[in-house]
Amino acid sequence: MTRAVVLDGRTALGVAAVAVATAAGLWVSGRSMPLGVGILIGVPVLVWLTAAAVQRPVLAVSAVALIPMTGNVEVPLSTHLSKLLIAAAVVVVAAARLRGRGQALGWSPIAVVLAALGVSALLSTLTSFDVSSSLRQDANYLIGLALVVAIVMATAGADDLLVLAVSVCLGGAVLCASALTSVSDLRANYDATLVVNRPKGIFTQPNQLGMAAAMVLCFGIGISVLTARQRRLILTTLTGAAAALGLAALVLSLSRGAWFGAGLGLIVLAVLLPEARRPLMVTVTLGFAAVVSFVATQPHMSTRNIVTERLASIVSWRSNPYDERPALWGEAIDQLVGHPVLGTGPDAFPAAANRGATITPARGWSHAHNLFLGLGAEQGVLGLTLLAAVVGVGAWEALRNRRLPEPSAGPGVARVAPGRALTTRSVSASATAAMAAVLGQGVVDYPLRNPVLQVMTWLIIGLLAACARVRSARPDGDPTVGWAK
Repeated sequence: MTRAVVLDGRTALGVAAVAVATAAGLWVSGRSMPLGVGILIGVPVLVWLTAAAVQRPVLAVSAVALIPMTGNVEVPLSTHLSKLLIAAAVVVVAAARLRGRGQALGWSPIAVVLAALGVSALLSTLTSFDVSSSLRQDANYLIGLALVVAIVMATAGADDLLVLAVSVCLGGAVLCASALTSVSDLRANYDATLVVNRPKGIFTQPNQLGMAAAMVLCFGIGISVLTARQRRLILTTLTGAAAALGLAALVLSLSRGAWFGAGLGLIVLAVLLPEARRPLMVTVTLGFAAVVSFVATQPHMSTRNIVTERLASIVSWRSNPYDERPALWGEAIDQLVGHPVLGTGPDAFPAAANRGATITPARGWSHAHNLFLGLGAEQGVLGLTLLAAVVGVGAWEALRNRRLPEPSAGPGVARVAPGRALTTRSVSASATAAMAAVLGQGVVDYPLRNPVLQVMTWLIIGLLAACARVRSARPDGDPTVGWAK
């Protein structure tokens, strides 16, 4: 009887949603046909997804992962659509928890240190040179932390981890595919230290595309290895294609920092996931061969040698006269020395420079081109210490996940179900590799101000935190939830 009432309620809700969407779609279509069609289709889909996500909350955060490009869509109140979607996903996960779905947050060291980093940002805001920008960055910390917590609560087992991991791969594949349609005639100057017409996809500049591609490459390879070992052919094809698109976009972005980050990430993946070493070598070799073949067949002569020239420029002694990184790093150091404890305020680096906080002249800079110096300038030694804590705790959790027993471990050895151990180890290693790529590129760049990259980064951090929680939640087996039974 109760089940019939629930089904009747869902049916009535669905009918009402279709009716409202039809009326709104017809009314809006008179002004904008695409928007009207979007409402007509989108509203019922969102209602159905919400109802399903209450039963299996991982679907809510997976929806966020599938459409990270919403970070580029601006909405009123100076925010982006992705922030609203994250807030909606958090609400759905909370509602699901009230119905007993998912899992309790429990003790999550990663969430704790992230919360501490957010508190550090709030303290730095008290002395900020640009309070409004700092408050927006504080809100980003809060939204990101909420997404991480929601992911931990929504992933009750290995199946949920896999669903979200595949969703991250597919969302990242779309981002990388968008860049392959915007390849134009590249022109190199100063021994390829300066290249114009680099593709950027939906991003505002090529280095942002490079970071996204590096994350998708590292994460996609790890997940494709997992699904291949589980003999899930369709998922292996999808995640493998995502990794291939990530590799293509990474090479074509010509972002040397992203190349370095991807190399670091792949090394981390090989260390944390031994199963990935042979597939990693084969995939990278074949992938680079395919990309080089693609580049070599371009009709523009200037494109054929641009990749090798860009690689050579990494060790070239000839500098780009337009590269202001040394001055930006000096500015960041000056701000850190002048405001060592709390910094000049989150996202207040340009305001501090423009207001003459240091001796370096202001030149319209937006960030320090270095993740660590930039955070140090804006949040001081306290922020840098907590960033180190985040990295350290994440690395420690990744190493603990790596020690989960192999599926072939003998009786009495494993405290975690074999299937769950493999999934947890693989997703953890893939997420750690993706974050290593971010940190590696962060040595020479700071593209994390982009809202799309922020969403991707929080998703990856959330998956790493979820792996640690799944590992310790129920040692007697892999739970299933809702209609996944």
